[in-house]
Amino acid sequence: MSWYQEVTKLKAKYESLQRTQRHLLGEDLGPLSVKELQNLEKQLEGALAQTRQRKVTLNT
Repeated sequence: MSWYQEVTKLKAKYESLQRTQRHLLGEDLGPLSVKELQNLEKQLEGALAQTRQRKVTLNT
């Protein structure tokens, strides 16, 4: 793979990660489908459960 292709691939990945981060922060949700919103909700619920479990672990 040429360096140009690698840069293009990394740029696309970076943009995808930025988009995902915005979604997780509750931004730019308009273009998401119902299924994508449901998946996002599941991700957030999972992260919240992990955070709560970590809190319990630290407090005991």
